[in-house]
Formats: sequence, C-alpha cells, structure tokens
Amino acid sequence: MKLNSLCKVARMSKTYFDLGIRSIICAGISICFVAVLAHGQSNVSLIARSDSEVINELSSPRGGASAVDEIIHRGPRMIPLLLKAKGDQRPAFAALGHHLSATPTRIASNPSDVVPGETLTTEVAALYLICAIYHNTVEFAQSPYLTDLRLPSGKRKGLNTPDLVARAWQSVEEWSRRLDRTTIQKLRLSKDDPLHGSSVHFW
Repeated sequence: MKLNSLCKVARMSKTYFDLGIRSIICAGISICFVAVLAHGQSNVSLIARSDSEVINELSSPRGGASAVDEIIHRGPRMIPLLLKAKGDQRPAFAALGHHLSATPTRIASNPSDVVPGETLTTEVAALYLICAIYHNTVEFAQSPYLTDLRLPSGKRKGLNTPDLVARAWQSVEEWSRRLDRTTIQKLRLSKDDPLHGSSVHFW
C-alpha cells in the first residue's frame, strides 16, 4: 500500500511539475510575442512620421533605437535635417556602433547621469548617422566616440570633447556642400567620406 501511495504521489508531482513548466514556457512566449508586436508597432508609427519627427525621436527613450533604423533606411535625404542637430545637447537614446564592440554607448535617462564627453548627445548621434548614411551601415565604426588621429596611436582614446566635435562638424558641413554639387554615390566612389581630411574619426 505504501509503495502504491508513493507512486501515486510521484505521478501527481510529475503532472504538476509538467504543468508548471508548460505555464512558464507559455508565459515566456507570450512576453516575447508582445515585445515583438510592440517593436513592430513602433516601426510602423515611425514609417508614417515626417523626416523631422523621426530625427526628433533620437532623443526619445522609447523611439531612439527605431529612429536609427528608419534614418538609415531613408538615406541621404535625411542629411540636411541631421545637420540642423548641431549644438543639440539633449541625450540621445541609440546604441550606435558595431554590435560586437567592446565600447558601450553611454546613455543617460536622468540629467544627473550625464557625463560630458561620454554621454551620447543628439548632435553627436547626428554626426554619426551622417557618416553611417555615407557608409550605408550603422556599423562602420566601433562606437559613436570621436578620436584624434593627430595623436600617437598609444595616446588616442574615444571621447567626444568640444574640440573634436567642432572639428567633426566643420568637416561634415564642408562635405555636405560637396554633396550638394554631386551625388552620394560619386562621393563613395571617390572615397570622400564626411570626415575626410579632418584627422578626426569615430572610434
């Protein structure tokens, strides 16, 4: 009798265990489905928005990542609007750079979290995205941090100092005037990138 009772309890325990595992799996699938659906809805809403609205989403905690994809998708027509982001010190909410990079993008949700030179700003995100449109990929560099090529390689570091940002903007603005006189395809063929000749590159 005792043996039969133990077997019965064991079977019941296994049944409850299996039901529990199934419930956890179903809950996990549901969460993933909702996340994918929400991401899809975010992309759909951005597709319907104007170019300037998409760029403004870079400073939105909810829309920054999707805005990057949409900006790259829309391509060169976004460059004049990105140029208008010069001086915009609002934190940007986009993890720019290569997906395998060891240098994470510092993003600040609160003003107290902002670290000058390290927290990604909207103007630096705009600089990076202009270069990304030229290269036709957001992964053209390891991270959205500028480095000074005038320094010996051992002394270089990725940091968005005011001097490097100013030099990068000067180069990008001059490049944009060349773009006005030709096409981005021709600039790519001649290897004339937005930071060409500036001795400033993204890390």
